[in-house]
Amino acid sequence: MKFKGKLIRWNEERGFGFINSASVKGDVFIHISELKHMSRRPQINDVIYFDITTEKTGKTKAINATIEGVQEGVRQKRIRPKSNKTKNSSLTSKILLIAVFLGIAFVAYATYPSWYNKLVNSLPVSFVDENFSGFNCEGKQYCSEMTSCKEARFYLKNCPNVEIDGDNDGIPCESQWCN
Repeated sequence: MKFKGKLIRWNEERGFGFINSASVKGDVFIHISELKHMSRRPQINDVIYFDITTEKTGKTKAINATIEGVQEGVRQKRIRPKSNKTKNSSLTSKILLIAVFLGIAFVAYATYPSWYNKLVNSLPVSFVDENFSGFNCEGKQYCSEMTSCKEARFYLKNCPNVEIDGDNDGIPCESQWCN
């Protein structure tokens, strides 16, 4: 059995309201989901036709509701405009992320020679693929005879009978050239 009543209160933001009906004792709660087939949203003083269900709490609730004089159909979904706050905070986040990345890149670039040399010099000779053109095994055996770390690495890798890696860690002349 369909009941008839008048919409006396409506909260647009939360999507619910109350119907007053002579056939039902007290006001009847109605949620927008029960009017989902209406072509427009309800307004105060609309005549509503509805069925009733009783919730576990004992309160009555309108279901299967329609608005008198309003066609059923696909109701347009209300589109809320995006706030500028969301757009601005998203843009700010992106700018901040780019600034942090550029800062890290600058620090890495500015200190590149320092950390690159430490890295290369700390690797065992077999890990470093260096161009040793211009160096020859000329009988040098000791660090005091070397002129650079690169020459010491060349001798350690290519020449026999050298005594330039006392701790056998693959790094020659650590206290003279390759520190």
